[in-house]
Amino acid sequence: MASSGSGKSDSEVPTNILCGSLQQRKRLSSICDSCKSKMQLVADLLLLSSETRPVVTADGQQVAETFDKCRDTVIARTKELSIITHDIQSQLNMGKFVEVGDRLVEMGDLVVSLTEFSAHAAYLAAVETPGSQPAVPGLVDRYKVTRCRHEVEQTCSVLRLTPLADLTPQLLLEVSQNILRNLTTLTDASSLASEKSKDRFAKEQFKVSVKCMSTSATALLACVKEVKTCPCELSRNRCVLFSGPLVQAVHALVGFATEPQFLGKPAALSPEGKAVQTAVLGGAMSVVSACVLLTQGLRDISQHPENSAQMPGYRERLRNSACAVSDGCTLLSQALRERSSPRTLPPVNSHSVN
Repeated sequence: MASSGSGKSDSEVPTNILCGSLQQRKRLSSICDSCKSKMQLVADLLLLSSETRPVVTADGQQVAETFDKCRDTVIARTKELSIITHDIQSQLNMGKFVEVGDRLVEMGDLVVSLTEFSAHAAYLAAVETPGSQPAVPGLVDRYKVTRCRHEVEQTCSVLRLTPLADLTPQLLLEVSQNILRNLTTLTDASSLASEKSKDRFAKEQFKVSVKCMSTSATALLACVKEVKTCPCELSRNRCVLFSGPLVQAVHALVGFATEPQFLGKPAALSPEGKAVQTAVLGGAMSVVSACVLLTQGLRDISQHPENSAQMPGYRERLRNSACAVSDGCTLLSQALRERSSPRTLPPVNSHSVN
């Protein structure tokens, strides 16, 4: 019992605890949305695309030189993924929402890497088959610039959705760094495309698009700096206001840069090559779909109190999703080892990333 001089009743203690838990649940829900969006985008670009192309890094190099390197990397990633999904369930059972969110961020990054290496493995295996022709590089890599656009959108949404009290100096630093990193990649890609393009309009349009993007970024980053120096709703609202033009400028640049004439030609695959590609991509899709479902399950749990009548169902679906992740990892590893599909259908309830 609280002492008579404390000035606080017993009932206030659990309320404070619940408030802390509520904030942690909100953070977890936000992380779930971000991870799900990122995994779905990468799957749409690399696994569900009708075009077959190599996967390149931010500096323009292919993610791996050989199929064997891709295969070994993916299999290692599947083992890491199994550990993370187990950790997420364990931390959740102990009510450690902060730790669950941290591990979920790791899982999202791991799934992106796994997807990239799987897609590149599928490309390399497919173009090795008789009758297949490799892709012809273009002035712009669609996957690279589209990922940058998504990262800028997500970063700006942090400024829009995060309460002022949670916009810590560290978070604002990460926001600034993430914006600058992705704009640098877009600027480098656009400058190279402008330099190599033979079309007079395209040469100039890449240049002016970069200038427009850079100007918008300068205005936004000045507002971010002001929030750090003088945190108030007015300075935060300025960030929201000036993030809009940057997102629009990036959309315009990426929309222009990904017009067909700048993208080169996708690989032409023989029936055998198409079968190999489908086997590997199907295995990867099984993993991504299951991870999306697991993320959705975590989001459902984060948005409902523990005593909710729906909670047992949510937790059961989470366990099923974790099992589906394990099944998907097995399918993917087998498909990479055999270069054929061990089974036609992905795990139950994971036919789509949506």
